[in-house]
Amino acid sequence: MRILLEALQAGRLFELTETSKKGAFEFLGRVLEAIPEIPDDSGVVEAMQAREGLGNTAIAEGVACPHARVDGITADIYCALGWSAAGLDYEAGDGKLVHLVIAYWIPDCQRLGFLKEMSGLAKAITLTGGIETLRKCETLGEVRHGLLDWVSLVQSAELPDARARMLRLTVKPPCEPGSTGEPPEGR
Repeated sequence: MRILLEALQAGRLFELTETSKKGAFEFLGRVLEAIPEIPDDSGVVEAMQAREGLGNTAIAEGVACPHARVDGITADIYCALGWSAAGLDYEAGDGKLVHLVIAYWIPDCQRLGFLKEMSGLAKAITLTGGIETLRKCETLGEVRHGLLDWVSLVQSAELPDARARMLRLTVKPPCEPGSTGEPPEGR
């Protein structure tokens, strides 16, 4: 959830005044295009709309992640977040309104990074009870704090697993009696 955290720290969480998916795409796409590291001719809005044509990007009740993938660029992933307290018609498969739209710009070389980000987001939604916790927020600042709690929760949930992996890497097999601790010849 590093990308989400960076977006929140950079102030890229906005209240959506649009009630349509197209309006949200246009607004968040323009926000992404304004990021200096994203090339001027990237066509974020058009790429998000083209991707959406392949399948709806609503990922859970009330959350959608439209994204634009770009080829031939070596850069990091960026996102911009839109919040709609009233919800917007995202034409989601479950027919429910979407309240949180996280628009991503993804260089093709960052596919695995994007999958990791989505995994963290899914974990946050599961651990927190989903969008309902954020729907109780009365201000955009409260939504921001709720999203920061999502990030913190996922990071703390991943910590014990990371420690266990590090411990396994540092454990050395016991030496045979009379051994110098050096591997035998040929190994």
